[in-house]
Amino acid sequence: MGLKGFVEGGIASIVVGASTHPLDLIKVRMQLQGESPLPNPSLQVYRLALAINSIGAVGNVSISQVVSQPRVGPISIGVHIIQSKDVAALFSGVSATILRQTLYSTTRMGLYDILKNKWTNKKTGNLPLTSRITVGLIVGSVGAAVGNPEDVAMVYMQADGRLPIDQRRNYKSAVDALGEMTKQKGVGSL
Repeated sequence: MGLKGFVEGGIASIVVGASTHPLDLIKVRMQLQGESPLPNPSLQVYRLALAINSIGAVGNVSISQVVSQPRVGPISIGVHIIQSKDVAALFSGVSATILRQTLYSTTRMGLYDILKNKWTNKKTGNLPLTSRITVGLIVGSVGAAVGNPEDVAMVYMQADGRLPIDQRRNYKSAVDALGEMTKQKGVGSL
């Protein structure tokens, strides 16, 4: 099968990745709800609590907890993204998704096909379970190593929209995001 496995697997993965990207964007925004967009968490606003003892006397004022915004669901987040920008904003970071699928899934699908054909017993046409597991581990590991930098870029691009306007990185594409991340944080950040 060879090249055909790479092409078919890659195209299918790209179509699926691009079409489900808005859901992934909403998921990332939901995961980031509890994090402060401020660079220094000590600058967050605190709510003061009065300690009242059992006889109704007011005690000392203390800082009890961080004031946080109520968590909202996926539909509210999606509507907010569309209202604050437009429908195209749901595809923020899609170039990183496409690049990731191009490298990660294409590598996995193609390598699996190659190794499966190489390790299949030619007489019986059978691939033992242990060989299937080994092939899966190898192609999964190689695919993850190849696709991880694009995955990191995708999350950075998706999270960029929730930062204050003056702190946004405004990446132009996945390649731009990878280049900027490498310049600012080094290759190890990928």
